[in-house]
Amino acid sequence: MKSQNGNRVRRFKGLSVSLALFIYGIPLLEAAQFTPPDLEGFNLHAERDGDGDGDGINETRIGQYLNGNGDSIVSFTTKERLWAWSLNTRDNEAALRNYVIRDSNCDGVFDEVYGLDDEFHVPDCLK
Repeated sequence: MKSQNGNRVRRFKGLSVSLALFIYGIPLLEAAQFTPPDLEGFNLHAERDGDGDGDGINETRIGQYLNGNGDSIVSFTTKERLWAWSLNTRDNEAALRNYVIRDSNCDGVFDEVYGLDDEFHVPDCLK
């Protein structure tokens, strides 16, 4: 019985904190924002058109940039809107250094992150 009362109190405290945050205008959940990779030290190596949504049509312009270490940054652009970046470093396999970021709704904010082996596509707002 005592633990049930303790649980109720904990739930109430959580509710009161959430309510206070809402009343004072503090967002409860903040959308993630990822910063595009820095192109300093990278040079455009190749550009090509590719299929960014799996429909067999090459609607996405893909630019690959390389630096002296062999690290690669790739940009993905459809309908003149840049919607994803990827970073692949040769000497560092840490997840924070090797990733894809994507703007999911064409608002200019890169709000999704993927691993290099994950599947990602052109956002619906560009189809």
